[in-house]
Amino acid sequence: MPLDQISAKPRLKLRVTAAAEQKLRSGHPWLFAESICEQNRPGKAGELAVIYDRRDTFLAIGLFDPDSPLRVRLLHCGQRVPIDRSWWRQRLLQALDRRRGLSGADTTGYRCIHGESDGWPGLVLDRYDSTFVLKLYAIAWLPRVAEILGLIRDELKPERVVVRLSRNIQSVAQAQFQTADGQVLFGPRISQSIVFLETGLRFEADVIRGQKTGFFLDQRENRRLV
Repeated sequence: MPLDQISAKPRLKLRVTAAAEQKLRSGHPWLFAESICEQNRPGKAGELAVIYDRRDTFLAIGLFDPDSPLRVRLLHCGQRVPIDRSWWRQRLLQALDRRRGLSGADTTGYRCIHGESDGWPGLVLDRYDSTFVLKLYAIAWLPRVAEILGLIRDELKPERVVVRLSRNIQSVAQAQFQTADGQVLFGPRISQSIVFLETGLRFEADVIRGQKTGFFLDQRENRRLV
C-alpha cells in the first residue's frame, strides 16, 4: 500500500487531552491511548491518524496502532504537510545526510536510520556492507514494508534487504502480514554471516538470527580503543 494512503475511508481524526497537546508540542514522539478524547472511527494498523487540539486545529500526524497502548507514533507536528512519497524520501535523505563522514572505504557498517531520533518512530535501518537490515518495533510499519523497501532500493542500491522484527510483534506479523523475522525481502538468500569493515577491521554480523540487527554498531568507539 502507498505510504500516504492505507485506507480509502475518511481520514482518521483524533482529539487529545490538554496534557497530551502540551507534550506533543514539546516534541514527544508518542501518543498513548488514554490521552485520546475523541476518535471519529476505528482505525487500522499503519494508517495515518490526524491529531487535533481542543480548538479543532491541526496539531500532528502519525502512524496509528489500534492494539497498542502506544496508539500513535508521531511523524510530524506543527503545520499541515502532505505525507506522500516525496515526504518520506526527503526524511530518508535527511537521516542519511546526518551520517555523512561515518562511512568510507574502511567502514562499511553503520546505522542509517535510528528510530525516533530520525523521525522514523519504531524503525531502525542498519547497513552491513551491501546488506541492509530493517528492524521494526511496531505493527504500524508492517502495511508499509513494500513502500519502505522501494525507497531503500531507490536511494541505497542494496544487494539485499533483511527484515528483523521485535519479539512482541512477530506472531502478528506472521499471521496478518506473512512477514517473518529474518526474512530476506529483497536480493539473494543468505546462509552465513555478513562480513563488513569498521575502521579498517573485518567483522561478521549474523543478520538473520543475531540480536537486534546482528551487531552492536553503537560500540564502534570502544572497539576502536581496544
